[in-house]
Amino acid sequence: MSVRNRPLALALSLLAVGPVLADTPVDEPLAAIVRGMHSSELKSYRVMLAGLDAFEEFHTLAPDAPEMRFRLRPTEEDADMGDLALRIAGEDTSLAVPVAADNTFILPPSELVADDNADLQLNKPKSKFRWQPDIRSLGVPENMRRLGDLRLEAKVKIATAKAEMSFMLKSLVNSLLRSADWAMHEKILIPTTTARQLAKATLLHGDQRIALDLTPEGHGFQPPIRNKAYPDDALIELVYA
Repeated sequence: MSVRNRPLALALSLLAVGPVLADTPVDEPLAAIVRGMHSSELKSYRVMLAGLDAFEEFHTLAPDAPEMRFRLRPTEEDADMGDLALRIAGEDTSLAVPVAADNTFILPPSELVADDNADLQLNKPKSKFRWQPDIRSLGVPENMRRLGDLRLEAKVKIATAKAEMSFMLKSLVNSLLRSADWAMHEKILIPTTTARQLAKATLLHGDQRIALDLTPEGHGFQPPIRNKAYPDDALIELVYA
């Protein structure tokens, strides 16, 4: 990999892994991409709305997924996950967002709220929590994930990242990647995070059982989202530690 491309790959990989590579030195202006993309703290409503739009645009990846849900997850082991409450708040907006028992929530789509520069407010320090898209097709077993669902989640992550970036930065990345479809680009790795530590993750495709790489601490895995040899209906079996 060339010196020019290596910082780009590191910067874009931070979209998913965040602090794992945050201390890796990168050159400007790509360092600006790192700062804009590595954090998955709760965003403004306008940014999160971009994720809802991506869900609708690419819904054919997971046609049996009934809704776009987001999941809150802690950044620290001792984070208090009890009584989480969300609110969309702006100058003319005050709207409670129910948080389900599994720590997921649904955002109501509204251009009026986005125009109000509304923000997502959590009743606990945002720095101790992260969000992730949580797209589940009906009929998928609890211990499995469907590949098309994960491809759609990647589209949502990329959409929210782009919504925070300036036109200049997006143009820079598009130019360097020679593509606007970052989610499916070979230089971008977007692991799937799991609430519990994994022992292994295995892609099931026909008679094949393909072991997938786990993240360093085992709280996620790397799905082959850009490998078109595997169909959207392929399943990934998760075995927890």
